[in-house]
Amino acid sequence: MVAMHDATIAPAQCEVVDRATGAIVLSDQTALTGLAAARVLPQRRWVFRAQWSGQAVFAKVFLGAQAEKYAARDAQGVHWLTQAGLATPTLLWQGASADRRARVLIYVAIAPADNADVLYQSLPSAQGLALLKQLVQTLAAQHAAGLIQTDLHLKNFLVADGQVWSLDGDGIQQARLSKRQAYRQLAELISKIQVLDQHAWVASLLAAYDAARGWQATLLPATLLAWAKQMKAQEVERYVTRKIFRTCSDVTWQQTGQSAQAVSSAGGLHMTDLPALEVAMHVGVVLKPGNTCTVVHTHLQDQSVVIKRYNIKDWLHGVSRAWRPSRAAASWRNAHRLQYYGMLTPQPLLMYEQRYCGMRGRAYFVSAYSPWPDALTFFQQCTDNTQREQVIHQLVTLCYQWYLLKVSHGDMKASNLQVTDQGKIVVIDLDSMQQHRRTQIALRAHAKDIRRLLQNWQADTSLYNALIKSFSLIYQDHTPLRLAGIAL
Repeated sequence: MVAMHDATIAPAQCEVVDRATGAIVLSDQTALTGLAAARVLPQRRWVFRAQWSGQAVFAKVFLGAQAEKYAARDAQGVHWLTQAGLATPTLLWQGASADRRARVLIYVAIAPADNADVLYQSLPSAQGLALLKQLVQTLAAQHAAGLIQTDLHLKNFLVADGQVWSLDGDGIQQARLSKRQAYRQLAELISKIQVLDQHAWVASLLAAYDAARGWQATLLPATLLAWAKQMKAQEVERYVTRKIFRTCSDVTWQQTGQSAQAVSSAGGLHMTDLPALEVAMHVGVVLKPGNTCTVVHTHLQDQSVVIKRYNIKDWLHGVSRAWRPSRAAASWRNAHRLQYYGMLTPQPLLMYEQRYCGMRGRAYFVSAYSPWPDALTFFQQCTDNTQREQVIHQLVTLCYQWYLLKVSHGDMKASNLQVTDQGKIVVIDLDSMQQHRRTQIALRAHAKDIRRLLQNWQADTSLYNALIKSFSLIYQDHTPLRLAGIAL
């Protein structure tokens, strides 16, 4: 299930919401009112914050041919959690909507409470580790009770007054796990946190799990870490190679004999056509002219955007590109990859490819306009030494995250790195970015990225030396630095 902002999908779009009253009438003639969409899986499941019989509740509304099956499974999972003495919101009511088109479960609302994923993102490191230890202890308690979560992620936990509540009974199953299976579930939970935290916390989280189960340490932290990283890489790859190239909760996909396009659900744009893209480019400001690509800052559907058009130079170039995924598709894929890892890049809005009998022609990648200065301009203009050091740290930390994830950018010019007013790094020009499977290939590509990054400031001895110092302090493994030719 995908978390959605309330404004992204209006409750009225749910099939069983009464358009006149904005409520869901239930089979016992009570009603869910004051609906606010919290999580949505279109045409299958809606979760609403709502009012019911004078109290605040969360309501799960199941749609489709298998609605009854999924509702029963959710209720059964909650029963097992309750039976095991694990904190989970109480099921207040279950039944059907008045029109019999949906099955409905109503749970008590735990308030005030924070989604564990949102809370984790907001906490400083020490408190973040304490939260993850609580989640690990809850996971261990589930396992000890013979329960597992088949769709394990941080959003399935709620934190209120220091207590962790287990959510989403639909994913709860009964099973007796071997030690290896239990550790694999722990690795899956760890895979949901940032890669730097994975490396820093894996030993502590493993120790917390072993203590909760009363086990002697039998698994190496390095093994658990390797599993977690592999799981995350597979999860991301499924998302960026399949999910965002079809219609899903995040993307609308449309393909005809003349074109293929993907539009982000969160971006505010809708489907377009080739003339509209060309008109927008014609009236915009050219940021980068070129034979192979043209970049323009313009407005599309009343939004400030950047359109990058990947040109076809001649018929030979056209033939060479016709059967390969377009560079626009690569940018679309890599923008979502960075966002999935929690890194900053302008919001990907739309990807459009011309098609001729299945063969690709010109392609367009549309992203939100990012107004920030590039890294070269920032360092030239920055007079605050504290801010300068902060940005150097952010830049090198980003590189280190890429190293751990086996990601290479492919063109680390300073103009492809922007700096926000909070000192965060925004990455653009993503068509050469890759996430490598083989360690040695990733290592060589990363060393090349470092060399290209440092070339930007070879003439600025002070900044160059500050970057070298930061690389030596942040990188726990100096192998890529030595390969990049950095003398430590």
